[in-house]
Amino acid sequence: MPHYHFNLKTALDTIHDLEGMELPDERSARSHAGEVARELMTNRDLRAMRLWRLSVCDGYGKSHFELLLAPLHPSICQLPSEIRASVEDLCQKTASLNDAIKAVRMTVFQVRGTIARSEGMPYVAALDGIRL
Repeated sequence: MPHYHFNLKTALDTIHDLEGMELPDERSARSHAGEVARELMTNRDLRAMRLWRLSVCDGYGKSHFELLLAPLHPSICQLPSEIRASVEDLCQKTASLNDAIKAVRMTVFQVRGTIARSEGMPYVAALDGIRL
């Protein structure tokens, strides 16, 4: 049976699901991701989690799909379909932009480290481009 991990991607960080769960197929994983998303939204303000996504990966770390939480929020579900689609599109594009910004920042940190090492300068220890 396939093993799925449900990693939470917030605006600032990714919280990895270390245990995961065995589910029969991707359809079951989508259903479970919806349940996890609804549980995460309980008693939370939409502004705090509008860019949150669940990234569902298999046991090898291969991403199968991402579920944006904002469209599942009760306040969004009540909107007319055209407005709801616009909100979902905006949240998805903003989340993608955040991913791109994170990637650029990581690249800048890696380049700084490479330059420092090439000049024989000490460099602060880093993991994935983030200073420790």
